Amino acid sequence: MAQEIELKLALSQPVIDRDAILETLTSIAELATVTPRRRWLANTYFDTPEHALERARMALRLRQSGEDADSTGALRQTLKTSGESHGGLHSRGEWEWELPEGQTGLDLDGLRGLPPLQALEDGAREQLLNALAPSFSTDFERHAWQLDVTATSSDENLSDEQVTVGVEMALDLGAVKAGGREVAIQEIELELTGGEELAPEVREGVLWQLADSLASRLALRPADASKAKRGAALRDGEWHEKTLDTADPGALLSAAIDALDAHADRQAKDDLKWHAHALAALSALATRLAACQHPGHIHAVALVEALESSDGDASQDWATRDFGQHSLSLLATLRS
Repeated sequence: MAQEIELKLALSQPVIDRDAILETLTSIAELATVTPRRRWLANTYFDTPEHALERARMALRLRQSGEDADSTGALRQTLKTSGESHGGLHSRGEWEWELPEGQTGLDLDGLRGLPPLQALEDGAREQLLNALAPSFSTDFERHAWQLDVTATSSDENLSDEQVTVGVEMALDLGAVKAGGREVAIQEIELELTGGEELAPEVREGVLWQLADSLASRLALRPADASKAKRGAALRDGEWHEKTLDTADPGALLSAAIDALDAHADRQAKDDLKWHAHALAALSALATRLAACQHPGHIHAVALVEALESSDGDASQDWATRDFGQHSLSLLATLRS
């Protein structure tokens, strides 16, 4: 099993020109000397009619990749289980393997042997496996950069040394599709691929460093919703709001980020429900941080003012580079 640690960032404005985005990314110092690998990824997600995997916070997919949408490469099957998720920073369990040539459906035997399925009683496990069927799809073009990022690590004697941490950065552009409806995929994911021997704060610091570089050039924001969650919400026409009845600053920020994810994917363009929910969460957070004189207060206030100055319509005029930078700064201060 692999353990993912990644930071997800949603591009805040519609991507009209893919080449312009790529040109902007190549102007960022960490990416300037690295050529990205381009792939087309076609994904079908599976669940039972009762959404048993979704309720267990798991996602099962078959993925086919190639140079373009007409490619017919080997299928890979993946099961992901949810772990911690804090304002875009995720830690998950993941099992992935390639299916035998010619196989076009799920590898139920391989799935049956995985720990999350083995934890079920035999009858419940077989009932779930036999009920699996396609649920929704996510098809997108991915540009991926393999990066070696330099960071500073302190040893027990408080001396600093330069270390290298591996990171994969992926730009995904495409669509989530379910029940004849679709919403855009336009996001950047930063995933740690090395440096396991280093302190967690050093490794995570690399993600913040890269995110800051991106936010200085692009309008973006931290995002929590996986493609699978977005597909399920599109399929069901329903997005479940996170409670604001909490004094936990991290939970309030997570509720705001989740609401902005929902706002971006809403089908009724005049529906301001999620805009209002995000504003309420950030307002509560700003009040909470002011009460304890937390340094993140200034960033929370800036986000509140940006949403208050907007009418929440489809233009998303609040979604600026400043909004993204304040969002990342707030997220970083809450995790420090």
